[in-house]
Amino acid sequence: MTKKTTKTTAGEQFDINKKYLHFVAGPAGCLETLLTVHGHGLIAINELRESNLHLMSRYLNAGAVVLIDSGIFALVADHHRKHRVSMNEALSLAPHEIDGFDDLYKMYVAICKEFGDKCWGYIELDQGGRENKIRTRARLEKLGLRPIPVYHPQHDGWDYFDHLAKNYDRICIGEMVQSDRFTKLRLIATVAERKKKYPGLWIHLLGFTPNAWLNAYDIESCDSSTWSATTRWAGYIAKAAGQSLGHLNRDFQYMLGADVDADNGHRKGWRHGAYAVHFQECNWRAARREVEKLEAK
Repeated sequence: MTKKTTKTTAGEQFDINKKYLHFVAGPAGCLETLLTVHGHGLIAINELRESNLHLMSRYLNAGAVVLIDSGIFALVADHHRKHRVSMNEALSLAPHEIDGFDDLYKMYVAICKEFGDKCWGYIELDQGGRENKIRTRARLEKLGLRPIPVYHPQHDGWDYFDHLAKNYDRICIGEMVQSDRFTKLRLIATVAERKKKYPGLWIHLLGFTPNAWLNAYDIESCDSSTWSATTRWAGYIAKAAGQSLGHLNRDFQYMLGADVDADNGHRKGWRHGAYAVHFQECNWRAARREVEKLEAK
């Protein structure tokens, strides 16, 4: 059970007993194809407009499990491109120093007030480093919102991880996307080891696709957009038990200009990716159940 002293983050869809979830990210419209196959989706605030906000209600009414992302990554990426600074430099800027933060904040508050409690959860606005995150989260909590905090292991210090672990039921781990393979492995191993001191703590990896590492480490959920590889990159990497087996040929990639519903159209590509990610999640859960049985002996 979650510790009674922790703050409970929002989201009536959250169930601590339903672990090993892979939330798939992408434009709000394309998730309609995906969520008919794989029921866990991440929708970023920056992907939502008045014209497509109805999709949130449609997905939730259809039983999809939805995680709301703050949109900070997209905000930082835009600032990085516009001002030619590194992603880390852009992420470290105080909220008032980065382009578009105020507009994103207003949209975030409005959407989380309307849909936040109906979803699985929503990720905090993690702009500006440790102290700014604390201040922004306090503003949101005063408004009655209960976002999931974000921890950046290479910048926040491990004492901050312990602070969050003592005070919240869930923590998101950032800096996965920007880190190289070996750094990711060290970070995941360290987080998994440190969380053992906090029974009931849920860890979510931001921007990480489940692989064989997560068969060994007790991490409860993650999100990524790699499910749509067949429509974005050259070919598709087949996997089994989280291990990459190799590229399938280009017949598994859509053809630019093809009808969206043709065999080589992008909807078929999305559906292929949806089936793949669904069965990868099943593999992950099965592997973790076997590990838990061994650990219980």
